[in-house]
Amino acid sequence: MTPKQAEILTAQMLTPFSDEPKSEAKYIVAHLAGCEPNRLLFSNADIKKEDIEAVVIKRRQGTPLQYILGSWWFYKYEFLVGEGVLVPRQDTEVLVEAALEFIEDIENPSVMDLCSGSGCIAISIAKEREDAQVTAAEKYNEAYEYLLKNINHNKANNVTPKLADVLDTPFGSFNLIVCNPPYIPLGDKEDLSKEVLSEPHTALFGGDDGLYFYKEISKNWKQSLKSNGILAFEVGINEAEDVAEILKANGFINIGFKNDIIGIQRVVFGTVNNV
Repeated sequence: MTPKQAEILTAQMLTPFSDEPKSEAKYIVAHLAGCEPNRLLFSNADIKKEDIEAVVIKRRQGTPLQYILGSWWFYKYEFLVGEGVLVPRQDTEVLVEAALEFIEDIENPSVMDLCSGSGCIAISIAKEREDAQVTAAEKYNEAYEYLLKNINHNKANNVTPKLADVLDTPFGSFNLIVCNPPYIPLGDKEDLSKEVLSEPHTALFGGDDGLYFYKEISKNWKQSLKSNGILAFEVGINEAEDVAEILKANGFINIGFKNDIIGIQRVVFGTVNNV
């Protein structure tokens, strides 16, 4: 069938369990046609119904759309994704924007991205500031492989990957440390969709209250910041004030917040004076 026919059929098949069936259908058919979604109108591909059905079955089972497509766009760049790595989300772009503001007036800034996963934060910063030296730390092998692939895919030559546990001994000296840690409280697990639960649980859950990594990173990585260096976290909904208190308790000053596009406090940051 033609891509247009396939798009209509796919949307119909997705409607019972998708919040955005038309949008998803466009991405899926473009993937099957081997073109970008905005080029689908010009494609002459012959889409097979059985190929659509195979993808729809995966979606019905909770496989993230991004895993099926094999890549996803974040900030301005394409990132390869799949089982074992957290899907880049638009919410996290606020952390990249904040990071670029923080290092705007620093020549050759040194930046650390903790819990790097796909590398979407580290690589986006590095691509926007090619004079920066960015380190990306990731503990888990499956996610680390995607980090390596994405550094190569985006030609981010100023990103240094590190296979490292952020809860181990800190290292380096940085103007800025950014982190999107696991922050979902364990008690919220039953409320999550099958799609979210298909992503690695090690990248989702931050202990009973969701705050475990904020506490450990604020305490331990403070010593790896240069004087007037900044630690900036992405936070979950209703976590901003708690994370601000954690930063204060660990001696950070000039605590601030950044909102996402719908007004939710999504980034919390603080400055340290290590003189």
